[in-house]
Amino acid sequence: MLDALRRGPVTAQRHVTLISEKFLSSVRRKSKIIFYGLVVFGFGLIGFRLYLPTWVKNYSNRVLDKIPGYHGHIDDVRIHLWRSAYSIIGLNLLKTGGSAPVPFFSAPKIDFSLHWGALFHGQLVGKLEIDRPQLNFVTGKSPQQQQTSIDKSWQQQVKSLFPLRISRLGIKDGEIHFRNYEARPPVDVYIHHLSAVATNLTNSRKVSRTLKATLDARGTAMSNGALQTHLEMDPLGAKPTFDLTVQLKGLDLRELNNFFAYYLAVEMKQGTFSFYMEGSAREGAFKGYAKPILDRPDLVKIKENPSVGEMAKALVVKFVSYVMKNHPKDRLATRFDVSGTVNNPDADVWSAIMNFLKNWLIKAIPHGLEGKK
Repeated sequence: MLDALRRGPVTAQRHVTLISEKFLSSVRRKSKIIFYGLVVFGFGLIGFRLYLPTWVKNYSNRVLDKIPGYHGHIDDVRIHLWRSAYSIIGLNLLKTGGSAPVPFFSAPKIDFSLHWGALFHGQLVGKLEIDRPQLNFVTGKSPQQQQTSIDKSWQQQVKSLFPLRISRLGIKDGEIHFRNYEARPPVDVYIHHLSAVATNLTNSRKVSRTLKATLDARGTAMSNGALQTHLEMDPLGAKPTFDLTVQLKGLDLRELNNFFAYYLAVEMKQGTFSFYMEGSAREGAFKGYAKPILDRPDLVKIKENPSVGEMAKALVVKFVSYVMKNHPKDRLATRFDVSGTVNNPDADVWSAIMNFLKNWLIKAIPHGLEGKK
């Protein structure tokens, strides 16, 4: 540079120009490298985003197929990056080697998303929303025809589909069915329009004012039975700890005639069924009561050509119905206590019998919860 200056201003200017051109050329080369790198990275992200639903779908199907005795399948997966969520479309869990014509569990849509409200409180948890799920219990004469339970390992398999702990679970317009396809006509006792919300399943004061998790559910049994459930529990307790109330009001007994005809060889002309239950568990020990009530029950006939066993059951039911018709309240009810461990509850049969006689002879058992557990 000094030599160039000694040679004159023209030579120095030319040298500076050459250095500038080399610098600009280097910048252009680096800019092109960065540009093409960004282009490749961008196309890579686009490719990853396009392939991600397929990968999640294939992974989910492999996980569901690991549940013993069942084949799981989903139709599609939708990714929602803008809200950190994904949706499973068309989930079906079918029993393998069986003849049940309906899936054990199905749901048109399951949505899993990051719970942003909890994230602001330092909790990395998720929300699960299940749209129109259906659970089908099927009974039959052989194990192949039955669909009443599922291996406990399903919980671990499902957890792998939702990597975060669930703080809120919502169910919209669900159904639960008890079916028997061997009966003629087939038996289908169901609860529908079931909506449920479970909150604070993480058991944290950071996302709730209390350490208790709650579950509130409402639904309709058959056409008009009003079902309501409230549950408060400690989801992380070593032993089950909870308070539970269940109410079912005004179920029309005539809607259960297929069930009565097959299992009891009778049919109902009129009557309604209500059921109330309260219970609590502390350290795994359960204590509570149940109160079934039949109002204005009236049997009209015994099933045609019943077997000896069906005839015996029908005569007992007919006798009870006859006794009821002579009761001024026209109500058949009882109340019995239940206690023991959660895994092995023990019903007090004698208290049930005594309360039935009290209801019949002395004072009718009233509808409603008693407010004690």
